[in-house]
Amino acid sequence: MGGSVSRSDIRRAVSACALSCALAGCSDLLIESPRSFLSTDSYYRTPAEIEAATIASYQHLSQNELWRRWLVWDFELASDMVRINPDEPNFNTYHPGLLLWTPSDASVNNPWNGLYSTIHRANTVIEKAPRVTFTDAAYQRQLIAEAMFVRSYSYLLLTKAYGDVLLLLSLDDHAAATTKTRTPVEEIHQRIIADLVAAEADLPDAPSQLGRASKAAAQMVLADLYQWRSSFLKTDQWNEASTWAKKVVDNPRWSLVADYLAQYLPAQKGNAEIIWLIVSSGLDSRSSTDPACSWQPRELGFGQGGGCEVVGQPTKWQYESYLCTAPDPLTFGANGRIADTTRIRGCDYRKQVTYRLTGCSVNPSIGCIVFKWPNIHKYRAKNAMVGVPSDVDFPLYRYAEALLMYAEAQNELGNSGVAVQYINRLRARARNGDGSGAPFAVPHDYGTQGEAMDKLSVRAAIYQERNWEMAHEGKRWFDLVRRNSLEPGYWSQSLIAHDPETAVRGDVQEFRMRFPVPATERTLNARLTQNPGY
Repeated sequence: MGGSVSRSDIRRAVSACALSCALAGCSDLLIESPRSFLSTDSYYRTPAEIEAATIASYQHLSQNELWRRWLVWDFELASDMVRINPDEPNFNTYHPGLLLWTPSDASVNNPWNGLYSTIHRANTVIEKAPRVTFTDAAYQRQLIAEAMFVRSYSYLLLTKAYGDVLLLLSLDDHAAATTKTRTPVEEIHQRIIADLVAAEADLPDAPSQLGRASKAAAQMVLADLYQWRSSFLKTDQWNEASTWAKKVVDNPRWSLVADYLAQYLPAQKGNAEIIWLIVSSGLDSRSSTDPACSWQPRELGFGQGGGCEVVGQPTKWQYESYLCTAPDPLTFGANGRIADTTRIRGCDYRKQVTYRLTGCSVNPSIGCIVFKWPNIHKYRAKNAMVGVPSDVDFPLYRYAEALLMYAEAQNELGNSGVAVQYINRLRARARNGDGSGAPFAVPHDYGTQGEAMDKLSVRAAIYQERNWEMAHEGKRWFDLVRRNSLEPGYWSQSLIAHDPETAVRGDVQEFRMRFPVPATERTLNARLTQNPGY
């Protein structure tokens, strides 16, 4: 069961060195110890073992159950930003694009189990670390704070996706998970707030290693939580969302990178914009994630020439939504395929680097080709997704999002003029392109072309800016869901208008804004209720 103790989570599969490598990109991975030799009684006795356990709590977020596969597929395909690619033959893979998940599907079972495995690892640190003697008490507090951060982030995702879930705060809770009932979202959120406020005080200003938490990461999760509560739950806590986002905005340690694309490139790991991320070493599958492989066209030679899953591609609406000074010559023909392969001209730089229309295979019999549909090309591994795992990191929180969180909170508080200033900071970067100083013609500053400055108009501009700025970072689905609370009907109307295949083949009913509780969990625990509609 996702909430119960598993033997794989009791043992520590790798040593402190190996776990550190998973985050920092080392190459000396050690052989795991036999399962029978490790237990909670024989392990977690030294600072090094507590540090290893702390790093292990992050590690699961990068696995197939979470941001390596299912969370990306669920939140991208289900949104109006990504369509199912016709070359993807497996319904069990692409069904989230039609909102056809059921309580038995891996798309909802794996995230539940993956997040509870992460929570179990975090709870192990929180419970065991205080019993170990550290010569550096501050570092001991930091490790506990990191575990509290990971647990809080996991619970935020669970409540966003499933609503009420099991609140497990100790190893005894995990052992008794099959007897527990779902805890109301409000109680879980209050626990997240208390834990993150406490954790922030003990987290470092800068991450100890790439991929670990800092004060800013905790502030971002708090801002995210209050943004979700204020919009989806309509608690009107925009002051709190504004406060936590502004702490990040005002921190000189974090800033926008001049070139929008550069922050995603492996050569720019540890840049000033990405506050928290899933690290990918590119060395082996345990220490690597692969955000690009979900989108690489099979036309390049699936499995050996550079192609991968090709699960989805941008919807026509998404691709054509970016600001341009003239009609985009890269339009779709009547058959849904690209009608013109001319280079993007006069359009938002973010569009130019997020998508591509041509690509070259390492297979000489394929060579360079024009794709049938625009390809998501924001995540660019050094190995072009051929051979060893990708070295492209996956961003969870960026400085740009802090700007937009603050802008949204200010707009909802009635300060639309302030909000527009932060929108325009991002538009200015997009207009400057690669930071070379050669200005692009677009995008224009909001308000200079006659756009309305009322609250609803600026809200729409902020959501659209989030779309362009954080395209394919797993944000759009939740934006559709939470905006639906502020503007009833927005979720279904957007899906039907922007991704019509979902309406034709899928099931656009509002109960699908919540994932079902996995059937396997309910088999193990008869006290678990199901979400309405399932």
